[in-house]
Amino acid sequence: MFSFTPTDEQKALQQEIKAFAAAHLSGGEELRDRSQQFDRQWWAAAGQIRLPGLAIPETYGGRGLDPLSTLLALEALGYGCKDNGLNFAISAHLLACVVPLWLYGSEELKETYLPGLCNGELIAANAMSEPSSGSDAFQMRTLAVEEASGFRISGAKSFVSNGPVADGVLLYAATDPERGYLGGITAFWLDRRIHDYKTGAPWNKMGLRSCPLGELFFDNMNVDKSFLVGRLGRGAMIFNRSMEWERVCLGGCHLGNMQRLLEMATQLVRDQIAGGAPRHERQAISYALAEMQARLESARLMAYSAAWKMGQGKSVSREAAMAKLSISELYKKMTLMIAGLFGAAGHPNGEAERSQRDAMSSTIYSGTSEMQKNIIAQSMGL
Repeated sequence: MFSFTPTDEQKALQQEIKAFAAAHLSGGEELRDRSQQFDRQWWAAAGQIRLPGLAIPETYGGRGLDPLSTLLALEALGYGCKDNGLNFAISAHLLACVVPLWLYGSEELKETYLPGLCNGELIAANAMSEPSSGSDAFQMRTLAVEEASGFRISGAKSFVSNGPVADGVLLYAATDPERGYLGGITAFWLDRRIHDYKTGAPWNKMGLRSCPLGELFFDNMNVDKSFLVGRLGRGAMIFNRSMEWERVCLGGCHLGNMQRLLEMATQLVRDQIAGGAPRHERQAISYALAEMQARLESARLMAYSAAWKMGQGKSVSREAAMAKLSISELYKKMTLMIAGLFGAAGHPNGEAERSQRDAMSSTIYSGTSEMQKNIIAQSMGL
């Protein structure tokens, strides 16, 4: 059973990442947000302590963390680094791309690509969503036709985080459209230096603006069989497993960011009381902040529990959905409240306002809140 108390090693890990983020991943967030700038120097800096490879075994250049420690590390990153776009880019790279390549890729693929994906040399993107499939991602039109020498792939992917700048892509394509989810989807690893695909221009976004988002296009692209990730037709299983990692661990960045914002808001109210504002006039705000802290702690413990179970090899589809739903919905509500609190106090806070915009998409990526509710309801027999 998880003791609900981080070990000394986990505490040291969090302190290390917070200190590193403050020293090397801080400054210029507002400019990067305004200009929608992604700078590989910041990615390379994160690679110095192998943030892009937290969960990958040290044999392949990662830090070898279990799921709970990975969640704790990302929580520390979210607390220490104010660039939510960079935090999201790192998390999506690690959880939706690098982890499945490690779990299901061939030894040749792992030895060739994992070290660079862990140390900041390479950036990965997950290519699953398509313009016409919406949340029913397995109804895809991107086709991979098997030939003697490999596969010929045609189609398009959208909403690809890191897509415009990625060096490698974990691509899901239909190899047997009639079977669909049940054995008709296959995963491939693409190397931008080898495979002939095109990238669209980065999209203009409301939030997470320092994480580039765009489309990928494939026109009779040849892919050798050596770039298969897992077995033919097992892509749906691989994708679902990667989504469990993402739904459980990516929320760590949100937890850390919410805790920092909540502490900022608490200090604002303290300063107002110290400046002469009657305590009873601050009571409604104090109660709201107290409720947010209680809900944050509940969401944190739910995520910790899900990560611990995943580390024990247990099925966590339901737990991952509940953690993702709770954290993302709270993220939207809390950032809206805190941005409004600073504005009402006459102290507009750019960090809170950026986080409010960044939080708006948290109930969409990694599966919408409605999809998480579907998973939870199905687990209840509904």
